[in-house]
Amino acid sequence: MPSKELKSKAPKKFLLKNVNDLNMCVFIVKRHLEMGVREDVLALGGRVLSAIPAKGVSHSSMFEVVSGNNDPCIVVFATARSEDTEEIIGEISKKYELYKKGNGKAFSIDISGYLGAKALFI
Repeated sequence: MPSKELKSKAPKKFLLKNVNDLNMCVFIVKRHLEMGVREDVLALGGRVLSAIPAKGVSHSSMFEVVSGNNDPCIVVFATARSEDTEEIIGEISKKYELYKKGNGKAFSIDISGYLGAKALFI
């Protein structure tokens, strides 16, 4: 799978007042891509919360991901400022070609109300 190199940069540091609305970014990728996705999320300003092994990358339905018997995959949960979310998901989706069938999925969820979530960015 071809992948282009993202610009290597240190994680963005923010003051508490610069962190307002938050989103959770969810990436479902093949297991061997986990470290690359983790590093890219950090380089683009997000923070990885956890990564959980799963089975299969669905070819059709999101619900098949947890029960499919395809390639081993990993579900990476990260949090990001809402203004950075589109760039993070877009760059990682392009780099790992998640837009192609069977390569994975990426989406975001609004989590602004979670107590203590901002602490990851300080």
